[in-house]
Amino acid sequence: MNTNQKTRIAIAGIGGIGGYIGGKLAYHYQNSENIEILFISRGENQKVIDQQGLTLHSGDQTYVCVPSINSHDPAIIGQIDALLICTKSYSTTSILKEYARCLRPNAVIITTQNTVNGQATVADLLPKGITLLEGCIFIASNIQQAGIIEHKPGPTKLFFGTNKQASKQGEYFEKLLQDAGIDTKFTQNIQKILWKKFLFVSPIAIVSALTQQTFSQILENESHQKLFIQLTTELIQLAQAKHIPLDENTIKNNVELLGKFNPTVKSSFQLDLAKGNLSEIDSLLTYVIREATSHSLKLPHYEKAFEDLRLKYPHIKA
Repeated sequence: MNTNQKTRIAIAGIGGIGGYIGGKLAYHYQNSENIEILFISRGENQKVIDQQGLTLHSGDQTYVCVPSINSHDPAIIGQIDALLICTKSYSTTSILKEYARCLRPNAVIITTQNTVNGQATVADLLPKGITLLEGCIFIASNIQQAGIIEHKPGPTKLFFGTNKQASKQGEYFEKLLQDAGIDTKFTQNIQKILWKKFLFVSPIAIVSALTQQTFSQILENESHQKLFIQLTTELIQLAQAKHIPLDENTIKNNVELLGKFNPTVKSSFQLDLAKGNLSEIDSLLTYVIREATSHSLKLPHYEKAFEDLRLKYPHIKA
């Protein structure tokens, strides 16, 4: 990074994930002479953060997090060295288009979306010289109301990186995030980790949205747990067709992971659908069906789940 000026990091999407990452960064680096944290936020969220900062409840601690800049105007955001995209997957391309002008030469983009095709989606939008470090985060964190984030106890770890490529920038941002108290890992094997998360998050998002139950309730219900396993099994078939390296204990590990979350945890997908909001149905479900078709695979449980979700939530457009 440029050692003659502050490293300026913008976080786009100050919701459950962006509020946790951005909040921890803003809190830790608030008085830093070398690091500057900026929030890209809008609407009521922006108003509340302007007035009283971002409130992050994490475990038994509460942080009041004040970024150096809180805006959605690219002219106010200015030149940045890193853009952490923590929006939902359907907003990724619009964020890149809007803030590409803010990226300094050799800047880094780190993504945290629930997807395994992020690079293919944004490759044509990346300015020359910009490094994309795909990422994902294992976390239970939601926006309670404008300006207030609740991070629940349970597995919390951010991964980002490359596929078999060294990256000094990746190592730099790994330490920068770790110093702020965020459990972070830069890896040169990100595709495997993206799929590891996707093999959990896609099935559980679908089952939780269909049942409107918490992770714990799904684990305790035999038929709902069975559907979770059936969807995971079909997704494993797709991963194998795409030659993705997998853990042979994926199903066992995923069922055990369900039990590690706070009993009140729900997926953001089910919360979005219940509120009538836009959802990540394309990246979590219809992408899987399209890819299966391209590999001559039939995934009957995914296909039925799609139809059942459309019946349950008529506002779905996919």
